[in-house]
Amino acid sequence: MGTILIIAAYGVYAAFWLRVFLHALAWWKTETGRFSPVGPSPSTIKTWALTLRDVVLLWRLLKVNPALWLGEWVFHVSFLAVLLRHLRYFLEPVPSWVWWLQVPGLIAGYVLPLSLLYILAVRLLSEREKYSSPANLFLLGLVLAISSMGVMMHAFFRLDLAGVKLFVLGILAMNPAPLPVSALFLAHFVLVLVLVVFLPTHILTAPLVMLEARKRDLALPMVMHETDE
Repeated sequence: MGTILIIAAYGVYAAFWLRVFLHALAWWKTETGRFSPVGPSPSTIKTWALTLRDVVLLWRLLKVNPALWLGEWVFHVSFLAVLLRHLRYFLEPVPSWVWWLQVPGLIAGYVLPLSLLYILAVRLLSEREKYSSPANLFLLGLVLAISSMGVMMHAFFRLDLAGVKLFVLGILAMNPAPLPVSALFLAHFVLVLVLVVFLPTHILTAPLVMLEARKRDLALPMVMHETDE
């Protein structure tokens, strides 16, 4: 079983980066071929500042749906903290800043499934046709299952963490180690692979897309002003 999982992990990893490359290539071709309106360019500092606000604070979502924004912002922050906490399984030696993030990451691990339940409630109970789709609900449910298993493994079904780290480092070093004896970890690991398979690659270029959108938003009033003149 461990061998099958290791082969699957390599396949998922390779497929993911191939999808990222193809998506980035398609985005680059689209942007380089896009017609840019003639007119003065908006301030670079202002553009980057507003884009940073859009990315970090999910500003556009806040303006559209504050209730959904609250859950989404908490979800993204807690998800990032959990990912950073998990770096201790992938790095040897573990940097001091990763150790410093262990407690915040642990707290975020308990907040994460709660934020997902909140998001699901908002999406299903308010304007469902506008804010949810089968694919989106599937991803939310998948992350909810993964995060819930993580909480259970920490609170109730303790793992041999040294064995987990040896297994993960063995995959990275292409020197497979035995799979930890835990049905819960097995399910957790398999669902993570499924998540990587279905993870939308456009989220990696989202900051660039937001930057281009912000540039067009700031340039449009200038172009319209010149046209009126």
